[in-house]
This record gives sequence, structure tokens and C-alpha cells, in this order.
Amino acid sequence: MDELDESVLLPEGHRYAMFGGGDDDSIKTYYEGVFETVFIVFHPFLAPIGHPTMIDRYTDLDNNEVEQQFRSVTWEEMRRRLGFRDVSRIDHALRTMIGALKLHAEDREGANRIIEYCERENVLPPGEGELSDLLKNQVLRVLLEMGEGWIWTGDEFCTERHLIHLSETLAADTWGMQHRTFFGYQHEWLIVSPWDSHFTLCCGSRAFIEQVVKQCELEGFYCDAETTINWSLSEHKLR
Repeated sequence: MDELDESVLLPEGHRYAMFGGGDDDSIKTYYEGVFETVFIVFHPFLAPIGHPTMIDRYTDLDNNEVEQQFRSVTWEEMRRRLGFRDVSRIDHALRTMIGALKLHAEDREGANRIIEYCERENVLPPGEGELSDLLKNQVLRVLLEMGEGWIWTGDEFCTERHLIHLSETLAADTWGMQHRTFFGYQHEWLIVSPWDSHFTLCCGSRAFIEQVVKQCELEGFYCDAETTINWSLSEHKLR
């Protein structure tokens, strides 16, 4: 078989199914003409509801078990406990913790403060690049209540996607869906977590997103024309 011609490249990704903008590019501009509104959802910190040792079992739990065994700790609550001026420093410190920043842009002091607090108080910091385990069932359940049934789920750039039904997915004890995007069957909304980010983008009409945010009690903020993936690092470069 002949080697693949170097000129054969992936086509441009579908904006209704992924995020492909740059770190310092406007999120709303990227989705212009596709989605009216974008809400940035902070991935919550997690604290065990019962015995603190449940943290040691976290990686072995499925989404349903995480929902039963853990409660969310908001970024605002963590900001107060850590003595940070605003929640943007939490995002900055979390990116530092996973090595996503150049050395000159790191907030090592903030990262150490989060690490020390979480170890002392038995709190799990949020994961990156995928909708929070605690939020997955909650968000998908609300979508089902709002009348959604069949939806698409895909990988980071949606080069691979699957059609799933929300009722069957939520009923499964272990549905094990590791895909990073969820979007409507008619492409009218999108839930996607950018790479190296401890937050998820909820995109769609203003009325639709406001309903999801309210019913799920999501913490975060609505993007304006200037908001970028790099929103917490106004004086630094991400990479």
C-alpha cells in the first residue's frame, strides 16, 4: 500500500460538535453563526459525603457511584477557604498543577495552596478535559427532562462519534462513556470540555442554556465577546 500522501489532511471540524479555537481567540467569535450563547461551567471540587477514605476509591467508581458518594465544593467556596481574591486564580493554579503552563506563567504558590488544602481536608481537585464525573449524570438527566432523547457523543475533535439515548445511558450502572463532547441530534446545542481546561463550555440558544444552568445549578459565567479559553491568564500566555 502506498504511503498516505502528506497533503491528505483532516477536514475542518464541525463547530457544532467541538471546540477548535485558539487559546487567545474569542470563544463567541468561534461559534458565531452556530450558537448564540456560551456558558463556562466550572468543574467542582469533590468531598466525600460519608467516610473520608472514599477518596481512595474514587478512580474505581462509575458516574452513578460518584454521584452517590460525593458532594460538590464550588470554586467560590474554595476561593474563600484558600483566601484567593477571585476564582480566576483557581483556574490559574489548577492549570499550573497539571503542567499546562510555561514556567513564567505558573502560579506555583496558588497550586501548592490548593494541594495542601485538599490533602488536609480530604477534597479532590477537579479533573480537566472532560465533563466532571459528578456533573455528567446531573446534566444529562436535566437534558432528558427537557425533552432530549437521542444525542451524539464524540471524542475531542469529533472524528469519532456515537448516537446514544439518554434514558438508556442514565439507567446503566456503568456506562463508561469517555467521550468528551455531547451535542444535540439536530446540532442545536453542545457540551464540550477544551483540552487542559477544568471547565466545560455549554453552547446553544440563550433560553436553552439558561434553563440548563438553572436546573443543574451550574457554577460559572457567560462568555462575552472578549472571553477566551485563556480567560484566567490575562497577563500571561498559556503555552
